[in-house]
Amino acid sequence: MASPRRLRSASKLIAAVTSSEPPAALPPSVPPSVPIFRATAGPSNKPRNSSPTRVRLIPPGASHLPGLQPSELALLRAKQRKLSTNASSTLKSVPNSIQRNALEATLIFAQYEAGSAVSIDRSGWVLTCAHCFGDTEEEYQQSSKRRWLLFYTGLAVQVECRAWDLTRDLALLRIIAVECDGAEVPAFQFLLPAASAPAKGTRVVCIGQPGQDDLESTSARRTKYHLIEISEGVFRGMVPGADPQDNAEIGTLKHDAWTYWGHSGAPLIDAEDGTLIGLHSSWDDQTAMRHGVPHAAIKAFLDIHLNV
Repeated sequence: MASPRRLRSASKLIAAVTSSEPPAALPPSVPPSVPIFRATAGPSNKPRNSSPTRVRLIPPGASHLPGLQPSELALLRAKQRKLSTNASSTLKSVPNSIQRNALEATLIFAQYEAGSAVSIDRSGWVLTCAHCFGDTEEEYQQSSKRRWLLFYTGLAVQVECRAWDLTRDLALLRIIAVECDGAEVPAFQFLLPAASAPAKGTRVVCIGQPGQDDLESTSARRTKYHLIEISEGVFRGMVPGADPQDNAEIGTLKHDAWTYWGHSGAPLIDAEDGTLIGLHSSWDDQTAMRHGVPHAAIKAFLDIHLNV
């Protein structure tokens, strides 16, 4: 059974907020990041990465995108327009080249319940949290393995999940289609995983997509957050005694950069050198501490599934 210290999903929290029963306490000054986690651990699924992937080029503005219903396409277009309109101001708001590179490597999910991800290789490999593709192994098996993601510029890409590790809470995605008017697949900006785990107290940057539903309100209300938010904080160490490879119940990395539900899968970046030290995944509703998948789990996962 999942710990009561963890909120299982955005949809479940929305239901709790709008029901007659009181919702879990939310710290008024610290917006939550709601996880979409599972109660039990499961196997890792090794991807078939031996053969090259052909990336499909799709002309911009198509009236149909593979795998999307009309309502889903409409939502993608709405997010895409907002991102492209604000792309210049978003980039200008970034204070340095390290955060600029991280912004250019960050993606957000186009579907309603949000989610975030990060490019880790220029050829189109992307990393996110496993729970963004399913709370449980059953949900993962029943759901589509393909999703549409957006870069901060509004560039739309379709990804396919090639590896899904329920215990580590990591998923490896491959870009299989790009909506662009060029004749060649673009080289994607990316972040390199850190060479070693960060020291406690390391300054971190988190870039991700906060959800648009205000989960602190007892009535239906939208937030005023941007589609992509950049926050800064500090790496607060690891959960004492926890196995860094087991993030099924709650992320074993601790940090205090601001997040909201929808940030799951958002990269946690070393503010000094711009390397990837973790992925935000969850929060503790008793302490308001943010949690994430740590460097050790990412390294082990990529060592198994991909040589990047």
